[in-house]
Amino acid sequence: MSNLVLDNFESLIRPGPRVAWLEKWLLGEVWSAERYQNLSALQYLNDGELEINTLEEIIAHAAHRLYDEFLDEPLHGRNILHFLEMDEPTALVIFDGLSLREIPPLLDLARKSNFIVQEIGTSYSTLPTESIDFIAHKLKLGRVSPSQLPKRGQIKEKDMAVYYYNNPSQQFPLDRHSPKLLLWSAFPDNTYSDSGARFPQHFIQMHKLLETAWLNTVQQIPRGRKILLTSDHGYMYLGAGLSFPRSNLELRPLIAYLGGERYRYLTDENINPPDHPDLAVYRNLKVAVLKGRIQTHPQGKTASMLYKHGGLSIMEMLVPWIVLE
Repeated sequence: MSNLVLDNFESLIRPGPRVAWLEKWLLGEVWSAERYQNLSALQYLNDGELEINTLEEIIAHAAHRLYDEFLDEPLHGRNILHFLEMDEPTALVIFDGLSLREIPPLLDLARKSNFIVQEIGTSYSTLPTESIDFIAHKLKLGRVSPSQLPKRGQIKEKDMAVYYYNNPSQQFPLDRHSPKLLLWSAFPDNTYSDSGARFPQHFIQMHKLLETAWLNTVQQIPRGRKILLTSDHGYMYLGAGLSFPRSNLELRPLIAYLGGERYRYLTDENINPPDHPDLAVYRNLKVAVLKGRIQTHPQGKTASMLYKHGGLSIMEMLVPWIVLE
């Protein structure tokens, strides 16, 4: 077990809320600016993911109720709707599929762009971790895809201008008079299906593209607005040894129930999911979801990808929350 986890083991297993400690550990030690600057990009990625995997194995065996905390109200009132309802001009920038790993390069870009960083923390995704569910539950704009947001009638009622970016190079002239701006970028989520996502070096390429995405989104926002940078969900990097070791026998009930997916909605036909230690069932949300860093090894194109979406896991459920001015 790593020293980082050993040093904080008591904080992990103690009764009561633990997400505040988890956030401090993740941002202050695992995905810290210091590690990002002092390590190569791939060592930063692999070392951090190893720490997370070790921690999540302990959570799965000794503190699995911690996952339930991801379904509560976020720490420190980090609610997107509260941000948008502020009585001042605001801009919300959502990088689809961005993770806590990308906080250090985002802060570098903010400093280079002469922004003042007001807050650095985490917030929560939704279950399941799909963009449509995030839009419905966090933005209260219905079950629509991000690309449909600019056409939603509710947007005008909220006095908001919305822009959807298909790729990092896309640009839009922003409405300077709108009190609220919402910029949704398909990057980096749209890169996880690229052939390059089969290799660790994809992480390096993502960071190069992040600067382009930044220039065409955040950098274009009229000055004088408070800006929130966040994401709808994170992602997992599943290199060798960075997921829970499970035999085919152990995985068989999950594969049979989920069909290779990471979650399944509860319906009248499948109201009784299997009682499995790697499956979390939330009847109030009508969903059963993989718990921790589990790979069910589905067939097809996604089988070879190292950058994947998971279920109820730290790097999928915790998302960046950065406020700039």
